[in-house]
Parts: sequence; structure tokens; C-alpha cells
Amino acid sequence: MELEEWLHLYQALSTTAGVKEHNYWTIAGIFLLANCLLILPLSLFLFSYTVWEGRFFITVLAGIGILVCLGWSLSQRRAVQEMEHASGLLRSIEGQFAGGDFHRSLHKLLAGEEVCIPSTSWKCKEWHPEVDRMGPVTRLLPRASISILPAVFLLAWSALAIISWVT
Repeated sequence: MELEEWLHLYQALSTTAGVKEHNYWTIAGIFLLANCLLILPLSLFLFSYTVWEGRFFITVLAGIGILVCLGWSLSQRRAVQEMEHASGLLRSIEGQFAGGDFHRSLHKLLAGEEVCIPSTSWKCKEWHPEVDRMGPVTRLLPRASISILPAVFLLAWSALAIISWVT
């Protein structure tokens, strides 16, 4: 392939990887909103129906919540697989460019390794590139919190369904 064709391929894959990342966070936002919207009818059922009628409505609502959480978990798992695939393709294509290290350096940064960042600092009357590294909390907290949320909501909806019949 010629350089121009490689660049077009890299641009297309880079756009695809960006879309996959956007889809991951969109899925998280939509399902989080869906779970929060399910809490509104729950508050109505707690205050407007008798205990016996409320149990049935709360159980049905908890069942819907459980189904939403299972859908959230499966959708997010698929989105992660698509993101990893697109990122892997980008890293493999960068091997075709002499000295190109665009997506690889981001991958290294997210893995916690040191990378040279494009900004430089003025030291000893010369410009020197800076080295940066992300700490483990900064790297892992956003993804870990979003990946744990479906399980937390699933446990909460399950507990609600069980507690409504126990009490």
C-alpha cells in the first residue's frame, strides 16, 4: 500500500475507535438514566398503594430493573470488546509508519507506563520533552466505577424484590 492509502486507513480506524469509545460511555449514560427513571415509579408505589398491592408493583418494577441491568451489562461488555478490537487495529497499523507512535503512546499512558508528551519545558536554555505517567487511581477509577454500576444496581433491584416480600 502507498502512504496515502495507509493514512486513509488509519484515519478511518481512528474515527471508528473514537465512535466505539463514545458508544461505550453513551451506553453507560443511557442505562444509568433508565435505572434512575425506574426509581420514580418506585416512590409512587411506596406511598400510594397498600402494602399488599405495593408488593406486586415493586416486584414487577424490580424485575424490570433486573432486566435493564442485565441488558446494561451485556451491552457494555460488547462495547468494551469493540473498543479493544478497534484499538488493537490502530496499534497494529501504526507499525507501518516509520516512527509513528500516536495511539501506542496513549495505550502506554493508559497502561501506566511513562511516555513523552508533546509539550516541552525550557531547561538550561534548551527545550526538553517531558515525561508523564498516569497513576493507577486516575487510570482505573472511571472504567472500574462504570463497570461496577450494573452489578450494584442489579443487587439493589434484587434486594428490593426480596425485601418487599420479607417485610
